[in-house]
Amino acid sequence: MKHIFKYFLGLLVLGIVSCKKDQPEVEHSPIYPISGEWHTHIFNEDGTNVTTLNPATGKSFSFSIATLSTYNTANNDSDIAWMKFSNATYPFGMLIKVNVDVPSVTIKGGEYVNTLNVKNKSINIIDTKILQAASKQPSQVMADSIVVKYKAGVDGKTYLIKGHRRTQWPEDQY
Repeated sequence: MKHIFKYFLGLLVLGIVSCKKDQPEVEHSPIYPISGEWHTHIFNEDGTNVTTLNPATGKSFSFSIATLSTYNTANNDSDIAWMKFSNATYPFGMLIKVNVDVPSVTIKGGEYVNTLNVKNKSINIIDTKILQAASKQPSQVMADSIVVKYKAGVDGKTYLIKGHRRTQWPEDQY
């Protein structure tokens, strides 16, 4: 009986000790909270949907849904980031290296060069706002919001990119 009690006590102690686990520290990119994948829509400067002509049908359609990715450089700089923007119409879109200000959570305005070999060679970022926990998603999760106002080099028009950080919850994938 003594051996069973010692065996049970040993298992109990091992069980308690094995349950205590230290949580790993979350490591963020040096440009967090600017970095992320953003679910966005494109609008004309006046807030109307952007439309274009389908060359196959000759009918206009909206290509307003787009993916915007912001991520750190290979050097892990805290003041420079990559910004990649693409949608169904322009899958190669833009890939620009932008200046960021992490304390004020902004992408600095200015003229930037598209590093991709496409006809749209430049973009002028006029203003950017990233608002933390400002958008309530269908999953009831609060996500960061982003608004980028820019002037495209290809047509000289001003556009707005508005959206939120992707949560990856299925109900938020709209």
